[in-house]
Amino acid sequence: MRIVVAMSGGVDSSVAAALLAEQGHDVIGLSMQLYDQTDGQTSFGSCCSIEDLHDARRVAAAIDIPHYILNFERQFDQQVVANFVDEYMAGRTPLPCARCNSDLKFATLAERAAGFGADAVATGHYARVERDAATGRYLLRRGVDPSKDQAYFLFSLTQDQLARAVFPVGDRPKGAVRE
Repeated sequence: MRIVVAMSGGVDSSVAAALLAEQGHDVIGLSMQLYDQTDGQTSFGSCCSIEDLHDARRVAAAIDIPHYILNFERQFDQQVVANFVDEYMAGRTPLPCARCNSDLKFATLAERAAGFGADAVATGHYARVERDAATGRYLLRRGVDPSKDQAYFLFSLTQDQLARAVFPVGDRPKGAVRE
């Protein structure tokens, strides 16, 4: 199976890519450039810096998989930043990470993944997906490590997105992933 792994440069997505490659999948690493870093800005929140993109590229080379950086600056600004501002101005509490996951990683990134002939999109989130045999619906489950569960960041994924989602580290405790 060909699987695109959203590689942030962190240990979780790096291990996810390595696990899938070890399992014999045809793995392609994709990283998202989310904002212009030419003016010396080196980070945005806790992810997605230029150093993170370089780390992802180094990991991909170490596990011998192709790696591509996709420019999602416009999409990030329109779908995540603008939504955050609109929601905040309306007196609501936005959750930009959830928006980024559903609208970029599992929508726009999935479209790009299809261009690579990929069957699924994987991330390093601590979550799991199961298919309910009785209803045929995909169920988002918490990661087995209660201290690292990230299913709440993925609550807005659609059935189609869940059907193509793979979370290789969701069935492992963080300590084992870090090791």
